[in-house]
Order: sequence, then C-alpha cells, then structure tokens
Amino acid sequence: MTPVDAFWTFVGRCDELPYSGVFRIADGGSIDGPWNSCQQHANDTRELDYTLCKPNYELFDIGGTTFAVVRGGEQCIEGFEHVDFATASAYAEEICPHVGLWGIARIGGGGSIDGAGYDCNVRATDSRSLGDAICVESE
Repeated sequence: MTPVDAFWTFVGRCDELPYSGVFRIADGGSIDGPWNSCQQHANDTRELDYTLCKPNYELFDIGGTTFAVVRGGEQCIEGFEHVDFATASAYAEEICPHVGLWGIARIGGGGSIDGAGYDCNVRATDSRSLGDAICVESE
C-alpha cells in the first residue's frame, strides 16, 4: 500500500489497525497502529512483521448481483467468473465506470469492455493481452 493510500484508508479509521502494530507500506515506509495515532514514517529501515497491501480488486453491485473489477491481470478472484458478453453488453453503462477512463478489461469468451474514454464498447472477441478483468460472482 502506498503512503498516500495508507493515509486516505486510515485517516479517521485508525482504530481499524491492530493497536500496537507497526506495518510496512510501500517505498520503505511504515505506519503505526493506534498506539501512536497511525503516524507514518518514511525510510523506515526496521524489519517489520506486518505489511499493508491494497486489494487488487474492487467489488460493485448491479441489481443485486456482485461484480468485481480485478486489476493487474486477466483472471478472476476466487468465487467469481468472467462476466459473459451478453451480461457485459446489457450492463455496459453500469460496468463502464469501474473499468477506468482509459481502461480495457477482459470479459468471458475472450472478449473485452472499454472504459468511458473509449465509449464503453463491448467486444465478443479481443486477442490483445489486457491488464484487468470484469467478473461476476459464481452461483
């Protein structure tokens, strides 16, 4: 987790961290638990037992169905599968903001969906390597 992510994640929610922990964050920094008011330290050279990581996915809901956009790869997280072309097409307007402005994400059957910068187009097939995936909770 970057120092900026750590700040915005725990500002006002410091008590969500274990009380006496010290946690490694990106760029060699650390963040203290509530015992020290979630103070951040740059260039912390101590060996720490814990690391804070930002999830590589975001969950969102459309009409009572849970979807996920998974960053950094074309695979879905456990319990999810690629959204099929018909569903992506039907909900393109709702899915599109989660893809990212200039993003392009993998969907089922080797297809893709574009972000708003590319007009939220949905393709049944797309042979390019893509960095993200749109998934739906498996039944």
